[in-house]
Amino acid sequence: IGRYQLIQQQVADMKIGHDTLAYLVYRSAWLKDKGLPNVMETSMSKLYGAKVVVHDANECMKLYGSFGYSDEYPCGRFLRDSKQFETLEGTSNMHTMIVANATMGFAPNRA
Repeated sequence: IGRYQLIQQQVADMKIGHDTLAYLVYRSAWLKDKGLPNVMETSMSKLYGAKVVVHDANECMKLYGSFGYSDEYPCGRFLRDSKQFETLEGTSNMHTMIVANATMGFAPNRA
């Protein structure tokens, strides 16, 4: 199945999303270690992480088709579990507001 170009595109997009998320998390942790403000970067990591997890779980369901809904494969569980990341430790809307306000200078990016 991995030889089909469309599948390769989906896998590549998932890999790019995961690596981008890892760099956001590393940057946030680096800023924290240096004692620098990282509120915006932490919110960016949480917001983008939730999007990546939900997107990838949806892609898993698409790749597996109707089998994705069966208990034989973990795709259905991944999708159900991924939805919690949109509200865990703050909703996506809250993190969007934090990032936007810090970017536009309406709120400080405090430590």
